Amino acid sequence: MQEPDRLKSFHTAAQLLPERLWRAAYSLNEEQRAQCEEIRVRLDRPLAATVEGKTVLLSEGIRPQRGELDEVLARATEASVHTYLEQLRRGFLTTKHGHRLGICSHAPDGASRVLRGLSSVNIRVARQIGGLGSELILCGPEGFRNTLILGEPGAGKTTLLRELCRRLSADMRVAVADERYEIAACADGAPRFHVGNCDVLSGGRKAETIPMLLRSMSPQVLATDEITDEEDCRALLACAGCGCGLLAAAHGSGLGDLRRRPAYRQILESGVFRQAVIVIQEKGVRSYRLTALSAGA
Repeated sequence: MQEPDRLKSFHTAAQLLPERLWRAAYSLNEEQRAQCEEIRVRLDRPLAATVEGKTVLLSEGIRPQRGELDEVLARATEASVHTYLEQLRRGFLTTKHGHRLGICSHAPDGASRVLRGLSSVNIRVARQIGGLGSELILCGPEGFRNTLILGEPGAGKTTLLRELCRRLSADMRVAVADERYEIAACADGAPRFHVGNCDVLSGGRKAETIPMLLRSMSPQVLATDEITDEEDCRALLACAGCGCGLLAAAHGSGLGDLRRRPAYRQILESGVFRQAVIVIQEKGVRSYRLTALSAGA
């Protein structure tokens, strides 16, 4: 992504803030805005940004108030909060520009209570960066190699996944199960991010959308956002049994993290994924390590 595009992403994320907080966000210099990854809005605690992995207090730690947190949510939903209730029940929502808001409140078990008791909002700045992972080999003589993308939260898994989808769709039929609206960020059916010639099904749970995509779009590769539970794993295993390639993401700094979680361990032991891309972020610089996988890895 070129510098103007990075600044545009920051601008559309900062627009979710009330004026007082928006002005504080713009206390970052231009280079910091281009590298900003998150804006943290916490009730009566210092407004902060994450820049290249480091916390930066904004305007000497200006403290957001209750009405300002409510306004962030209203802006993110374009004053139609109830259309986002299903996402809010899972603790997040994704805006039309692809920015993801993490939501905390005193009652995370019900969306209606979240709306009345916000305590923290994390705005994750969505970016599209062309050319990521150009060194990664996804296809061999036998065709596409099922690939799992691993990384810690905020490492850039979704950004890489989006770019790989775009590249693959130039030569293959790629379908995307975009449960959290982060890969394509579709609004009224139109992707806000450039995902090439992918067919995108947004919002539904993977257990439902993956079979739908298999039946309706006959993909050669099916890509999905982060695997989170055993239900996701079962859907992917069923998909692999239909002869479709897989490209997916999962939380974890390495294979050791996956082995410690039963759902992920099932995926590793199945041998469905042929290789893993581990996303490493150090001092604001991302790199990728490609690791071969085998059954029982």
